[in-house]
Amino acid sequence: MSEYTVKYINRRARTDAAGFIRDCEEHYHRQIHMAADEIVRNREHCPIVLINGPSSSGKTTTNDRIARIVELAGVHANMLSMDDYYRTAADYEQPMDDENGVPDLESPECMDLARLSDDLARLVAGEEVSVPRFDFETRTSIPHDRTVRLGRDEVIMIEGIHSFNPVIMGDLANRATSIYLSVASALVPPKGPRLEPYMLRFLRRAMRDSLFRSSPVEATLRQWNSVRRGERLYISPYRGQANLTIDTFLPYEVNILMPRLTSVLREHRDALEHAGLAPIDDILGTITPIEWQGRIPEDSVLHEFIG
Repeated sequence: MSEYTVKYINRRARTDAAGFIRDCEEHYHRQIHMAADEIVRNREHCPIVLINGPSSSGKTTTNDRIARIVELAGVHANMLSMDDYYRTAADYEQPMDDENGVPDLESPECMDLARLSDDLARLVAGEEVSVPRFDFETRTSIPHDRTVRLGRDEVIMIEGIHSFNPVIMGDLANRATSIYLSVASALVPPKGPRLEPYMLRFLRRAMRDSLFRSSPVEATLRQWNSVRRGERLYISPYRGQANLTIDTFLPYEVNILMPRLTSVLREHRDALEHAGLAPIDDILGTITPIEWQGRIPEDSVLHEFIG
């Protein structure tokens, strides 16, 4: 695991913001190019690519960026998102996380896993499949959004927190390249406990949900303990099957996310502590902001969280 100090990221933000962004992005891109090379090499035997990782690890963007590189190598990548297999909220009784007193939105019961497993099997068999789309604004499944067929010398790329689950893959697991994404870095303040990777992912999720999923920061805080529980139950047990791992953390992102979230997080300090995020409270107001417009590359994973 990498560690970055608050002193370091603030110094880079003040003295060389453009170079700081460039260095972080180059490290991320080296990792995704290595993953794309392996997918291309293994495409005949492993036409399925599974992108897994905990909440806000950058699965959607990284899936897309790897696919672009694979395409440049002459291999067409068909894209699927597990999020599109969520079930319409009104059509079933949502499971509860009794430990935290909130709906268990991380549970595989929220998804149509049988359909997903069947769709993957049919795709590998060369059949055309009609795939759904999930509308997060209305929490509604659109059952037939588009059709997909896996042709010769093509791969199917699917990302989602349950993509390593044997209920979905079954015997298809040996036909897949499995890539695990995470924030595998920590932020170290001048004093007090460091910000662990899951805390840095919370900053991403809080920003993304408030901007794009009609969920204010306080709602993300209420759900966070359940999100972490879901990661322990539904992701961690299968992490060991990954062929590759990618650290999607961009150290400069703290200089963008923290200043934008500081005022609202100050209003919810008790909730931060309850969610196991108290170290975030300790550094509110201490992070040097970066003026990011026009500096972040179009294909940065950070756009998944800030637009």
